[in-house]
Amino acid sequence: MGTRYSKKAELSPRAIHGRSHFDRSKRRTLGVRERVLATANDLFFSEGIHETGINKLIDQAGVAKASFYSAFPSKDDLVEACLESRHKASLERLRSIEIQTTSLESKISDVFDLLLEAASKSTFRGCAFVVAAIEQHGRNLPAPRWVRIHKVAVRDAFVRMLTSAGIKPAKEIAEQLSILYDGSLVTAAFRPKSGAIQRARLMAISLIRDSSPTH
Repeated sequence: MGTRYSKKAELSPRAIHGRSHFDRSKRRTLGVRERVLATANDLFFSEGIHETGINKLIDQAGVAKASFYSAFPSKDDLVEACLESRHKASLERLRSIEIQTTSLESKISDVFDLLLEAASKSTFRGCAFVVAAIEQHGRNLPAPRWVRIHKVAVRDAFVRMLTSAGIKPAKEIAEQLSILYDGSLVTAAFRPKSGAIQRARLMAISLIRDSSPTH
């Protein structure tokens, strides 16, 4: 796969105006919990957690208020479920890259392809976990806990890729890759035309080459 990326990934973060992350035409095929989760994933990360009220979630999801509260007794319970589902989906994509039989450079390039795809969405505002944690900054709230869980898990995925390729010290280089990963998402959110993710990918590949045992 190398350093190529798809036409979809090349789109600017603002290029897909009006396209909802959640296809409402498929809403009727989902159960109440899944319907609310899909709606919340759309609204929380496009409009903000605080800006999205319970009544709007209920209306957009097309569920009864009693059904909503039966699935999610509180808004924090819904935030928890949204972040957990995003975390699991993200790790599944990273794992699919990790187990490929391609070179380490190709794997790292593919990781940044995931970021390019995320940045192409009209709802993109940066890392969803960081954005949520900024809104929910209380110690006992779901978002600050999930941002820590997620960032450690991404770093650990890098550690495993590096270790498998014989790169040392794997943990230190994984920390550097994590900084490039996170920093490119922040920059892409606030300066969409900066090419931050593409540049971060080139920096990551250069780091890998410099750290290669055969270098």
